[in-house]
Amino acid sequence: MAIGRLLVAAACALVLTAPSTAAATSVRHHRPAVMTMEYSVGDLHAVVHSPRTLVGTRPLVFQFRGYDEVAQSLAQQGSIVVLVSDRTAVDRHRELWRQLSEARGPLAERFRGFAGHYGVPEP
Repeated sequence: MAIGRLLVAAACALVLTAPSTAAATSVRHHRPAVMTMEYSVGDLHAVVHSPRTLVGTRPLVFQFRGYDEVAQSLAQQGSIVVLVSDRTAVDRHRELWRQLSEARGPLAERFRGFAGHYGVPEP
């Protein structure tokens, strides 16, 4: 009889604590995987942060070096972020990405998986 009551008490304790345990373990903050790549074309240098998997058309953002944390955050949200080292060369970088969107130019071999997944913003 005492063993029966003990088993019932243990079962009730498990049932009563299960919802709070399940609720605590079900909360997860999932961030998409991000990749970082660099390129140099002549005197142009940039770091690219993007989602590891490109699906559909993603926003293409040009930013300046030193904003790596912002670039990582934007990439986690689905943007392709190009951090350029020279503020005066943004238009030249934009042209490289315009060529890449047509699967041509100096970025075409290394970044070919990006073609078709972004539109080049106008200045």
